[in-house]
Amino acid sequence: MKNKTNVAAAVGERIRQFRTRQHLSQEELAFASEIHPAYIGKVERGEKCPTIETVSKIANGLKVSIPKLLDIDSNTEVGEEDAFHRIKVAMNGLSPEQMVKIAQIVEEITDFTQEPS
Repeated sequence: MKNKTNVAAAVGERIRQFRTRQHLSQEELAFASEIHPAYIGKVERGEKCPTIETVSKIANGLKVSIPKLLDIDSNTEVGEEDAFHRIKVAMNGLSPEQMVKIAQIVEEITDFTQEPS
């Protein structure tokens, strides 16, 4: 089992990888996560071990699931589950009618991209 320092460093590195892959600055991630930019830096360097609440905020800011963010033995490749999670996060708080409209738009885009050229 990894000790707290190693886990904090591994989680911090994983956050940094997701952030840089998305071309976000620490400040941009902090804003999206509603966390102070200096704290993001400390987490990425493994100097701070974030609470689960903070991990949740960072995951939302990165638009990835908490399990994906904390899977320190995995890579950061974007997978199908990430796309579904991003759609779910984006639709959070919408009315059922708005969700249906968005689903129709996605279906139309999918139909358009599947037509032979």
